[in-house]
Amino acid sequence: MRLRVGLLLVVVLLSATRGEAAAGSGRQRLLDRVAARVNDEIITENELLLAAFGDIGQAATLLTGTAPDIRARLDGMIDERLLAQTAREEVKEIPEETIANQVEAIVQARRAAFGSEQAFLVALEERGWSLESYKKHLREQAEQAYVVHVALARRVRIGDEEVKAYSEELRRRGESLVRYHLCQILVSLSSQASPAEVAEAEKRMLALLEQVRQGVPFEQLAREQSDDKAARSTDGDLGWIGEKDLQRPILEAVRSLKKGQASLPVRTETGLHIFQLVRKQTARELLFEKRMAEVRKELVAKLRRGAQIRILLPQLAK
Repeated sequence: MRLRVGLLLVVVLLSATRGEAAAGSGRQRLLDRVAARVNDEIITENELLLAAFGDIGQAATLLTGTAPDIRARLDGMIDERLLAQTAREEVKEIPEETIANQVEAIVQARRAAFGSEQAFLVALEERGWSLESYKKHLREQAEQAYVVHVALARRVRIGDEEVKAYSEELRRRGESLVRYHLCQILVSLSSQASPAEVAEAEKRMLALLEQVRQGVPFEQLAREQSDDKAARSTDGDLGWIGEKDLQRPILEAVRSLKKGQASLPVRTETGLHIFQLVRKQTARELLFEKRMAEVRKELVAKLRRGAQIRILLPQLAK
């Protein structure tokens, strides 16, 4: 949510207080304070809390005990805002359809996490959001991330010889030249399982695979039906895994997948798995990511030297 300095954002909480509910009327009003000024823009406390706690429905005021962590988050937001201010001058075209799809995917995931539309809307209201204002915030964040990424990427140039040298460096360090971002659905199966148990597990796994092929979101199936309890809360997301850290059957199953594609069932000592490829990085992409981080750090330092930055929440001022 990008606001010009001088504006005071008054957020109307849609949930009434207990006394107001008894009276049947009235709404509580919350002043969304300014957390920081970054040149001619502001970051509000509401934005900061959403970023710091990572979700809606969290505490509505800053707590002294969490101030150091929140200050670090605020510093990161200031860096992103500085980068965005520069990037918006350089990147004029934004893929509206892609941004809209990203926003809708986030909203659907949040809605699913709360279990119902009503619970989702109540959580939004408790944080002072309407569904439309929440979507607007997500859209602005997605657009900011896009222009910053494009602006930084334009500053990075990598040649074949550099990729070759980086690949050799990775080999010397014993690191993977390729890594995979994977999600999984697991059907547990003991190594001592009987033929009947194996057949039942295979039947269940093939039914899940058919649902994936019919368009049921992979993350939904992972959340609702996977036997991997630890990964349920992350919709089956396993994060990034280097090829050296993958078991041979899993590597063989995922190495030829395209982005978003699901593998055939894979048998390991823990059971049957279906893997979905979220993203794959080669040595060139790993080097590009490394250079992007270096360029970002240098540019932020330069922008901070010439920026007007003020922290306006007393508990966060150093």
